[in-house]
Amino acid sequence: MDYVRWLRQQIGSEPVWLVYATALIVDEAGRILLQQRADFEAWGLPGGAMEPGESLLQALHREVAEETGLIIQAGKLIGLYTSPAFMVRYPNGDIVHPVTACFLTRPIGGTLCPDGRESRALRWFPLKALPPMPRWYAAMIADYRRGDPTAAFRTGTPGQPVRKPGETIRRLRERVGPATLVVPATSAVIFNERGEILLQRREDNGEWGLPGGIMEIGERIDQTLIREVMEETGLQVEPTRLVGLYTDPAWTFTYPNGDRSQPVVACFEARITGGRLQADGVESLEVGFFPLNRLPEPLDVRWRIRIEDAMARYPHAVVR
Repeated sequence: MDYVRWLRQQIGSEPVWLVYATALIVDEAGRILLQQRADFEAWGLPGGAMEPGESLLQALHREVAEETGLIIQAGKLIGLYTSPAFMVRYPNGDIVHPVTACFLTRPIGGTLCPDGRESRALRWFPLKALPPMPRWYAAMIADYRRGDPTAAFRTGTPGQPVRKPGETIRRLRERVGPATLVVPATSAVIFNERGEILLQRREDNGEWGLPGGIMEIGERIDQTLIREVMEETGLQVEPTRLVGLYTDPAWTFTYPNGDRSQPVVACFEARITGGRLQADGVESLEVGFFPLNRLPEPLDVRWRIRIEDAMARYPHAVVR
């Protein structure tokens, strides 16, 4: 299924978020593979939009094979690029707020060949002789060169939501109904001074989980976390670390009204900076801190996995 084509048939050219997987492919000589894009006729990195039913890493391998003919091995996540400064209007008028995961990769097979549809040309470039390219690709390469793990989610200026909380998904649902949408979202792992973890009991299904929610057009994903935690729990927080990206299609979520979403969840560890703990009574029925050995039930396995990943403190964000 061509998800982007289907989505545009429903909503036209209006702004929407799309989740992209992008590959920074480095050869043994340290050169970077760039493609000359067919849409902008500019140089950039291979990659494309994630489809419902596949994970982010599956999208990465599929898009690279389609556009370059190469088989790659994916390494660490370089960064998650969600700044509204990277919003783009395509030549056909479509407006996208991209949510882009960029991975460091290396070629392990295949034959380099542009597909002639998305890639007009492919070329290996030394880092010291890169051509001009769109600002989002330049930001990814700059973060790769710096090797700074704090750039994993803060690259690009923050912005302001252009719609009220919840309006982006409401407007989409008016057009597409209950069909499966790939939805960028966030969740927070927050500990208090006693090492207890913050959980909320959700209004929609009555289950316990981590606070968080869906990104709005016009905001950066770490801003989403700050906003959602404040709305749901009354606490002010600061994201400190990207724990991981969770995109497994097995975790596609069906709401009580039948709407289906495949979330792409950026899970952050965050610290409390202020506020007062209280459930909003809208999205959170209850909120509280719990010892890790006495977590409430029901608590879905996906929440437990994120908590375990946060506790493991891997050197780089995990991708599942």
